[in-house]
Amino acid sequence: MIDDLKNTETVESVSPGKVSSVSLSDFRNYSEQAVELGQGFNIISGQNAQGKTNFLEALYLLATTRLLRGKRDQEAIREGKDRAVVAATLSGTRTELSFVLERGSKKKALLNGLVLPRASDVIGRLRCVCVSAADMEIVRGDPAERRLFLDLELSALSPAYLRHLTLYRRAVEQRNALLRDSRERHNPPEAFEVWEDQIAQHGAEIRTSRTKYVDDLAPFALEVHREMGAGEAIGLQYKVQDEAGSYELLLESLASRRGVDIARGSTGVGPHRDELEISVDSLEARLFGSQGQQRTAVIALKMATLALIQDREGTPPLLLLDDILSDLDQHRRAHLVKIVLSKAGQAVLTCTEASAAGDEILSRAKLFKVTQGSIKEL
Repeated sequence: MIDDLKNTETVESVSPGKVSSVSLSDFRNYSEQAVELGQGFNIISGQNAQGKTNFLEALYLLATTRLLRGKRDQEAIREGKDRAVVAATLSGTRTELSFVLERGSKKKALLNGLVLPRASDVIGRLRCVCVSAADMEIVRGDPAERRLFLDLELSALSPAYLRHLTLYRRAVEQRNALLRDSRERHNPPEAFEVWEDQIAQHGAEIRTSRTKYVDDLAPFALEVHREMGAGEAIGLQYKVQDEAGSYELLLESLASRRGVDIARGSTGVGPHRDELEISVDSLEARLFGSQGQQRTAVIALKMATLALIQDREGTPPLLLLDDILSDLDQHRRAHLVKIVLSKAGQAVLTCTEASAAGDEILSRAKLFKVTQGSIKEL
């Protein structure tokens, strides 16, 4: 789930800007690096294991508080060092966002040099849509991957959703602790009711927001997917996995199944068990989609997200494409390039050879080469 969400209050809504510069210090395989990005397309080329994905990961961290790979923030600190710093300046507002990662400590988020109370307070300040090989898990992975996709996108779009998600998670954790404790001793109903009321209240809001978001996203995904998938139709449906879709029904269900939940030691109803079903031509993509169909579905989902954010806010988010073009056949690559040209604002693309981006993007792009953790502008 999203990092550092506990006790998060509503964060300030701001207009996301483009990134004008990025600096890295002891992050992954970078010692000291500063890059001035173009306001349109940026292509970073280089052989594998040189640092292309690491650079994209730094931007992704600034936008989402998360790493692209690995579970522990300390994994991103350069070997032999105790501290890593990632910073970016947003054009227009000249706002500086930065993260400090330290061994043995929680990461710190800073805004214009001032430490924020929570790392999650930066969410929404830099809008970002990232497409990488790891995103295949959104389609072929377990339901938690698809819930995480929804939670990340909705939290960036809505401070209210982030708050509901935070308080819901805390309430579920507290109820689960009570459930486990009740195996050893009796806890009165009143001990559960305070947390069950919060689960029902925030859970109902989460389900409403997720359902509306999926309904809004679906037509954008359908349009993109038909272009890339030779006419195949993608379907998105948010599926509540129990009969407790409202506050009242969820509250009633939580109370009625306490005994069952005590036996299993966890809460068995609520949005933390729901599913986003992704289908291609009415067949569930996770089970029946080919690798090509799954990859196309992921790209359609992400490009639809970009289009939806632009539709809602008037400005497209930063687009990160990590070695995606080289994995596509000629038909899908041509259509993705067409979509990127028509829908993207600022974009950072990585590839082994810059030519993989195609002549139209190349003619408009700022070009960089990365070699052993050093980026040079061409």
